[in-house]
Amino acid sequence: MIPNGTAIRALREVQELSLRDLAGRAQTSASQLSRIERGKAGAGEELTLRLAEALAVPVDDITRGELAPVETKPAAAPAAEAPAKKKTATRTVPYPGTAEGAVFHYTPEEAAEYLPWSALQLKRKAYAREVPFNDGGSRVTFTGLDITEISRMTAVRPLAETVQQRSA
Repeated sequence: MIPNGTAIRALREVQELSLRDLAGRAQTSASQLSRIERGKAGAGEELTLRLAEALAVPVDDITRGELAPVETKPAAAPAAEAPAKKKTATRTVPYPGTAEGAVFHYTPEEAAEYLPWSALQLKRKAYAREVPFNDGGSRVTFTGLDITEISRMTAVRPLAETVQQRSA
């Protein structure tokens, strides 16, 4: 379980809690919580559970959703066999326009379903700082608010000259 600092910060701000308030509820220090939010420190399973309880959210909402390491076959396994495929976790993804979706952290692959670019293009645009994104722990994610803003940025609008010509 790896905590998602950006999600923790977003939930804390939505609930209008200070670092000290949340740290007190989760029985940790404000400086430790700040490091977790910035992706500079991790949190053990116990602290992650306390943070989820203090924020009144499921643990999945404040973790990265990564699976435990997959067991590998012994080195003596025959080379003719195909390599084992990595298992992926499935999770429920809310619509970005909802209240829950506004603070939900979408992977580039999930965000690409709502935007006119592929996941790779979204990552490249994020690294080039062309679109709003979250960089929690060197992993690009997009909140529902980011997706909504990007949608507004890419919306096709009539030119002012075209509007004036039509009205004349």
